[in-house]
Amino acid sequence: MLVDMFHKTCVIVVCVMFGVVVCAPAATKFKIPSHEALDFMKRYGYVQDDDGESEALYSESGISNIIKNIQKFGAIEQTGVIDNATLKLMSSRRCGVKDIMNTVTRHKRFTLGSEGWNKRDISYFISNWSPKLGEETVARNIQRALDTWGGYGRLNFRRSLTPDADIIVAFGRGYHGDVYPFDGPGFILAHAFFPYEQDGLGGDIHFDEDEKWIDKEAMSSDQGTDFYTVALHELGHSLGLAHSTEQASIMFPYYQGSEGGGRPQLGYDDILGMYQLYITRVLKDDNVNNGQYPDHSTRRPIHSTSTEYVTSRRTTRTTPWYSPHWTRPTTRPTTTTTTTTTTTRTTPTTTTTRYTTSGTNTTIQYQGDSESVDEHKKHDDKHHIPKSNAPSIPDICDGHVDAIATLRNELFVFRDEFIWRFKEKGVLDLGYPIRLMHMFPMLPSSIKKVDAAYQRADGKIVIFTGTVFWVYDGENFIEGSPKPLMHYGLPNYLNGIDAVHTWRRNGKTYFFKNERFWRYNEDTKTMDSGYPMHMSRWRGVPEYLDAATTWKDGATYFFKGGLFWKIDNNWVKTTDESPLPSPQVWFGCAEDSNNLLQWFSRSRES
Repeated sequence: MLVDMFHKTCVIVVCVMFGVVVCAPAATKFKIPSHEALDFMKRYGYVQDDDGESEALYSESGISNIIKNIQKFGAIEQTGVIDNATLKLMSSRRCGVKDIMNTVTRHKRFTLGSEGWNKRDISYFISNWSPKLGEETVARNIQRALDTWGGYGRLNFRRSLTPDADIIVAFGRGYHGDVYPFDGPGFILAHAFFPYEQDGLGGDIHFDEDEKWIDKEAMSSDQGTDFYTVALHELGHSLGLAHSTEQASIMFPYYQGSEGGGRPQLGYDDILGMYQLYITRVLKDDNVNNGQYPDHSTRRPIHSTSTEYVTSRRTTRTTPWYSPHWTRPTTRPTTTTTTTTTTTRTTPTTTTTRYTTSGTNTTIQYQGDSESVDEHKKHDDKHHIPKSNAPSIPDICDGHVDAIATLRNELFVFRDEFIWRFKEKGVLDLGYPIRLMHMFPMLPSSIKKVDAAYQRADGKIVIFTGTVFWVYDGENFIEGSPKPLMHYGLPNYLNGIDAVHTWRRNGKTYFFKNERFWRYNEDTKTMDSGYPMHMSRWRGVPEYLDAATTWKDGATYFFKGGLFWKIDNNWVKTTDESPLPSPQVWFGCAEDSNNLLQWFSRSRES
């Protein structure tokens, strides 16, 4: 598109993206730049958004000053016209936060976007992460970036187990839960919100999942966008800093990569900004004696290897296992959860002595919240929705389960609409149980339970719900899911299956229903002839199973009514110690009463 900047002829340079031309002034009649250029100015605060009549509001000198300001924030020559360098700048990768804001406070060169947090102990929650990076990489870089800022502001940061944290980190695409949609690969990389801004969004950081995220420290190539560099910048906004015009500043709005090797360092502007926000002020949790500001110089930030986390008495979360998609959680309190408080979510208040958790493991899994805002409100009492509207978390310590599966060498227990995850027998992963819809966000809302699940040799996960099954690749359902059970060669009269597992001894997959079982060949994709057979061929295993799985020790285990049986693969019979109580062995439940032992004794006799 060709748009004349001036009335008479000039030398023209065409810009496809912004639809403007570049030339030296040659006449008196002035025209406003294209709508695309004005949109850029509005988006980043250089002109006020209005009813679309901007063209009538600005003079030639006014537009020239605006362009000079854009050039100033891009650290390029301030010509006052949209020249080649400006066109390149306007299409460069950058932060989505405005450069000019009505509420900013300027102190010398650095700019404050807000008053900052009113406390020194700040919690953050990693809602999800990009599969291009992985959870560990995201967590490590977020903590390192926070510690970098915290060292200049005497701030401490703790990773929260629940979304009621001060800062929520999330990845999303396009419209992702706020009014600032992402634009696909390139241009806007991420955006953040200042402390206490826009109700529950204050402090949050959103990264565009469509970017090619890399961890430059772990790669020899620089073909992508370095996550740490962007995270360090966005966390500056989360702590209260606005954009800086200094190119050496971390808060410079345009992505500069990490030239010269090594990690980017805070600039002089950044340090002055943190000093103004957090050193010159007395915060709520400072101990002030006789009006003197306390010395925090000995306070050390919590680093990524720390095992100190913000916890609630009973750990739960509403986040998926694999999904990189995200929708903003609802408004949350501005106070930090402590180890002595109970969770504000609709979670039972039983204590952590009920389960054994892997609290000393520093690579704890946290996942993103992929539910919609409306769905989130259905189980959030902060929206004054009665707790009865949300499904209550069942107590698997009573031994009843719908399905058990070994997925990626971890144990997943399914019951009703919830999933428990165990890294080892009896060691519940922190943050669990979660809702079924958060591990498999693409499942229809009508699916309220999983009947059985297993992992195929190709790594794909298969879950069974009623008369159909779904194949999951870690992000989406594939292979035309859902498909009927008949696709496996199972009879069409089955209304579902009880259990499924792949036997280590022959690599075949076994399906169980009532008193019968079928054997499936994964290589030929056919059901073996002669099936179904009676359960008596699995000597010692009961009929009408609840679940079955082959654990990473190579043994197959069958579950029913709070008990489990282990199969001796050589003799194809249950081991002598079978059955044993599954809640205590597998789920880490405490044997806290004689009634439990009496129940177990009666169960074995029956």
